[in-house]
Amino acid sequence: MTDLRVPVDGADPSVERNLVDQLEGPYPGTVRRVVVPLADSGAAVVDWTSRHPLLTVVLRRDLVEETVRVTVTVDPGGAGQRVLPPVVFAPWSAAGASVPAYAPDTADEPLVASFPVAVTVERAVDGASATALTGAALTGLIELAVLEGNLGRLLYLMSYEKHRLRRAAREVHAYRTLAHARRDALDRIGADVGVARFVDELVHEPASGEVYARRLAPPAREPDGAYAHRLGLYRRFLLPTPGAVRRLLNGPGTDTDPNTGLFADLPGGERFTLREDDDRFAVAIRLVAAGDPQHRTNFLAQLRRDRLVLPANTPPNNTVHAGRALPGSRLAEVTALRASLRQSYAFDSAHGIAPPLAAALDRAGRVCRALGSSIVWQVTRAQDDAGGSRYELGLGVDVSWPTPAQATDLRNRVLDTARAVTADRTAEALIAAARAHGVPTVAADGELAWLWRVCGLPTTHRVSTTRMYLSHLPTRGLAVTAPLSAAVGADTTVEAQFHAPGDPGGNALLLAGLVAAASAWTGAGEPAWTPLTDAAARTRWAAVPTRPAGQPVDQVLAAAGLPAVRDPAPLVAALNRLPDELVETIELPAALAGALIAGQPAAGDRLARLVGLLRDQHLAAALPLVETGNRILLVCSVIGLPQAGLNLAERRATGFRWYTVGLGGGTAQIKAVGARTALRPTHAGLVAVVALSYVRTGRTDPYEFRVELPDGVTLTLAQYERLMNALTRVCPLGVEINTFGIRRDHVDLDTDGTAEPLRPAVARTFRTFQQRRHRGVYDQL
Repeated sequence: MTDLRVPVDGADPSVERNLVDQLEGPYPGTVRRVVVPLADSGAAVVDWTSRHPLLTVVLRRDLVEETVRVTVTVDPGGAGQRVLPPVVFAPWSAAGASVPAYAPDTADEPLVASFPVAVTVERAVDGASATALTGAALTGLIELAVLEGNLGRLLYLMSYEKHRLRRAAREVHAYRTLAHARRDALDRIGADVGVARFVDELVHEPASGEVYARRLAPPAREPDGAYAHRLGLYRRFLLPTPGAVRRLLNGPGTDTDPNTGLFADLPGGERFTLREDDDRFAVAIRLVAAGDPQHRTNFLAQLRRDRLVLPANTPPNNTVHAGRALPGSRLAEVTALRASLRQSYAFDSAHGIAPPLAAALDRAGRVCRALGSSIVWQVTRAQDDAGGSRYELGLGVDVSWPTPAQATDLRNRVLDTARAVTADRTAEALIAAARAHGVPTVAADGELAWLWRVCGLPTTHRVSTTRMYLSHLPTRGLAVTAPLSAAVGADTTVEAQFHAPGDPGGNALLLAGLVAAASAWTGAGEPAWTPLTDAAARTRWAAVPTRPAGQPVDQVLAAAGLPAVRDPAPLVAALNRLPDELVETIELPAALAGALIAGQPAAGDRLARLVGLLRDQHLAAALPLVETGNRILLVCSVIGLPQAGLNLAERRATGFRWYTVGLGGGTAQIKAVGARTALRPTHAGLVAVVALSYVRTGRTDPYEFRVELPDGVTLTLAQYERLMNALTRVCPLGVEINTFGIRRDHVDLDTDGTAEPLRPAVARTFRTFQQRRHRGVYDQL
């Protein structure tokens, strides 16, 4: 806001007009004020005989940071032509302010005959060059008024200073707003919010790759515009909500609108994208008897007797359900659930499943029946005491894989909007939800994950060519391996693994990423690489020779972002300690390996593209090993590797967290992290070992959101600094903001239009805008 909240002169800001209107007693009529019509050309005529006239130039609108210069010519083109000194309206003059332009000498004769005038107007904005105004711009900015009479001249003289007071009041008020504050006024606003004006600038040193702050030569300081832009972060009320962050970075509008927010200066008006689509945790539970194995046997027997749903309609199963201490209404519900399950699934008489799993399977069966499908799913495995973490608690089942004809039929039925609606409201709601979320093609989703997911079964994992594992828990192929019992006080090895579809034994993300990367690599016309078995890889690692420094291959490896291994012995020892399933080794094509060893730059570019493919598949690390005979191995992993660290991603792609839950008096201690851990029972009984794990597939982690830019959009060093401070300003408590993609692909350090990945030290080399102030200290900035 640039004007006073309460106009000091009422609704009409013209001082002299108000004075004339407020005359009392014998004075009304002794002073006359007449507005002179002004043509678009600037010509005007005082076409009457006036008495002691005073010609004034009056503003018709408020001025901001602009100066108006008016030149009046009396009797233009005539014998008495006279160009009067220009009159000036300073910035922040208010509408209705006037400046005297012409006062004829009336000492001898009070009456003045009519006279013409011509007006020229120039306007300069914020110190820029002045431009002439004509036409509507001229008449919309000023007008001419004649004030008659000695009393009128006296009153005008007495009130003339009021125009300057009003202008000064508007200027003071405007300088208290960030949009118009300048110089010391900005510094005072900065002191209020703890943001000092910079006296240095960030500089990138190409030779060393470092970024440092270089002090400006006195008296140079940060310009007002840049300083006000930074202060805008702190002169607003902000709640750290997704909408507030989007409006701060992009301004209002949709994703297709140009950026009008804090980063309106991005090339092409590009907007930031906030992603918050989390990768879900996976969970697996394994029962371990601490001491006597009978603890586990008794617990599972009680579980089957009192908790599991036994769908098969056999006398033993009916007797078990009838003997449970449940209200009659609940027994009737369970009986109805068992009968409903049998309509869509074929269970063996010994099968038992957890109640939440039974309810989810029943929803899927009801959906199939509501769609008019007669499919019956064959259940091949359910609760199994010896089934490991997937089956021992009845938390998952194996069902037969649908045939292509069955999958196509169900997909066509769910997409048929003209089908008759059934009376099963739950099934109809799930059908509508599946249609709204999208139904993939059979080629893309042959296991019908869309059906199981919408019914409450997030896990659909292929265990063989004919069977798939379903669970109401998110497991994503996770399984925990541990012995059935462990001695009290002794360490026992426990292991967790993400199995790929088909349970081949390797890590799901690692195997899938290598397959996808290999497909993209050969699809681009490159020769295929050769995957090695775990045993073959370890044998080849041991044969890697020691190499001297300065070989040509070191430069091309460094250009691709990979380390050069010269002394392999300690590294191979560290590799041998890693779990087999988290590491895979490939042998590069012979021609590419030979070109790399020769130090050919083109081969380095090809290797960089290969590394990029692995990064796109969310692998965490890659480590090259140069063998004899022009051969190169590439060790790939979803965790950090020795000497390479995490050189493909900011964080490891998979991780595990362990917990224990005591049952029946059993307690145990367990190492909290790692794919392999040590369990030590401390009291006899039964212990549930719980593995909580994750696989990063390009989505965000829980309690995290990611800031992204379109491909090819780059930030200058100053824009990057502004972004990091803006995100610091809106970072909610307990939430992480992931800017890894920005730092890797979107910061142009040397202003050549191409982004350079920021090294970890450089990524955090930016100046903090807001400084912490001590209590009672105001002027420390």
